[in-house]
Amino acid sequence: MYQFIRGIITEKITEPVGSEKVILDVSGIGYEIHTSLSTLELMGRKGETTTVYTTLVHKEEQMTLYGFSGLTEKELFNLLFSVSGIGPKTALTLLNNLTVSEITYAILNEDVTHLKKSQGIGEKTASRIILELKEKIKNWKYLPIAYSNNLKSNGSTNQNAEQPSLNDARSVLQSLGYSNQEINQAISQIQPSGNHKDSETIVHSALKWLASVKK
Repeated sequence: MYQFIRGIITEKITEPVGSEKVILDVSGIGYEIHTSLSTLELMGRKGETTTVYTTLVHKEEQMTLYGFSGLTEKELFNLLFSVSGIGPKTALTLLNNLTVSEITYAILNEDVTHLKKSQGIGEKTASRIILELKEKIKNWKYLPIAYSNNLKSNGSTNQNAEQPSLNDARSVLQSLGYSNQEINQAISQIQPSGNHKDSETIVHSALKWLASVKK
C-alpha cells in the first residue's frame, strides 16, 4: 500500500531496544514507523526531511508500518517475514543484529551458526529460514554486491587491512545495495589518507557524496 513515505522527522525513538521507531510529519499527519537501528542511524536529525521505504503489515485489527532507509533492507525484511513462523518483529530483530550482506551470505552458505547470532533465532528457526529462502535469494534482484564471487579478487585483501571504522562503514553501504566500485569511489572522496573518522560519519559523508553524483 505504501511504497515509501517522505516527511519531516519529528521524533526518533531508540528505547527500549527492539522498539525503535521514527515519527514522520507528512502534511500535518504523523506516521509512526517501526524501523531498524541502522535505519535510524542513517536518517537525518529531528526537523530534517527524509524518505523511508515502507511495508504495511496488517495483523488482526492492527496495522503497523515498518520502514527502512533502502530498498535492499526493505525487500529482505519482506522475504524474512514470508518464512513460516517468522513475524515482523523477528525479521526486524534479524536486521538489527546482522547486516543484509551477513544474512544473505549465511542463507546462501547454509550457515546456521551465523544466523543464530541474532537474538531469538535458534537452530530450528535458522534452518527454516535457509530452507525457505535459499532459492529465492539466489534469484533475488537485490542480492548484495558484497556476496559477489568477484569480491575476493576485487580489493578485499586491502579492505581487511583498513581501520575497523572503514570496514564497518563499507558493511553498511554494501547492505544498502551500493557496489564495491561505488563505495571505493565515495570513500576515496570523503576519507583522506590518515583521517580517522568513526564509521557513522563515514557512512553519512559517503551517502551525501553518492547522492550528489547521481543527481
